[in-house]
Amino acid sequence: MQAYRKVAREGGDPLATPREARRIVPTFRVAAEIVHAEHEISWKNPKHAKQWITTLTQYAYPVIGDHRVNAIATSDVLRVLSPIWLTKPETAIRVRQRISTVMDWAKAAGYRSGHNPVEGVTRGLPKQTDTDQHHAAVPLHKVAGFVQALR
Repeated sequence: MQAYRKVAREGGDPLATPREARRIVPTFRVAAEIVHAEHEISWKNPKHAKQWITTLTQYAYPVIGDHRVNAIATSDVLRVLSPIWLTKPETAIRVRQRISTVMDWAKAAGYRSGHNPVEGVTRGLPKQTDTDQHHAAVPLHKVAGFVQALR
């Protein structure tokens, strides 16, 4: 009782601690499933909806799937992305975006406070190399023949 009075005198909410202890915070896996279900309705392409959850299942769940969303840190996200950052850059970027979406939902739903742990993760990852292979330009004197062949 005295502890509650002390918290109240200091301007705090004496009931906040017991409420916080009873509050159930979802795991990343549960939160991702909720976000997926809520957003799936708005996606026009069913293939995209399937890929959205599949990438998280394959890459994020083994590392952070059982962590509570309020306990996930930037270092956890870094552990998810590091193995695929250079080998599968497009997939890694999508996984990062999807984890960020789940973390934003968790904050909006009141399960987490503070910054999104995905925000600073790229500072801990190496620079991705440009893997685009562009076609060589057609020399100017061969453009007419190229256009003719194209037709």
